[in-house]
Amino acid sequence: MLNSYRDKTIIFYDGHCPLCHYWIRYAIKKDVNNQLYFAPIQGDFGKDFIYKNNLFAFDTVIFYSSEKNETFIYSKAIYELIQYLKIYNVLYYLLKLTPNILSNLVYRFIAKNRFIIYKPYDNCELPSQEVISRTIL
Repeated sequence: MLNSYRDKTIIFYDGHCPLCHYWIRYAIKKDVNNQLYFAPIQGDFGKDFIYKNNLFAFDTVIFYSSEKNETFIYSKAIYELIQYLKIYNVLYYLLKLTPNILSNLVYRFIAKNRFIIYKPYDNCELPSQEVISRTIL
């Protein structure tokens, strides 16, 4: 199953996290060419990808770029996603100019505390009809 998606750019995200869902909705709006695919890490495809790529320690956002044939984690995943979507805003330049060790530290702090700020979903939120065709479960 994984091989059939190797030519796709995929955002893996925590399906129970409202903050992750916010970023997914943002990416959907900005993806004018409808080229991004989405997969919750709790789904079979997400679990399989994590297992086959030895990414067990990552439970937030993972960005797989088919163009670069590379997987990105932590703040680099956000940076690559923003760059992929060609959104050159303040966050893009902050991530570009900040050393990875510092941006990863901030990313991990937010990721660790995200359920203190936002109540986790009991179930993965169902995507809209617009996105269902690009969601890999």
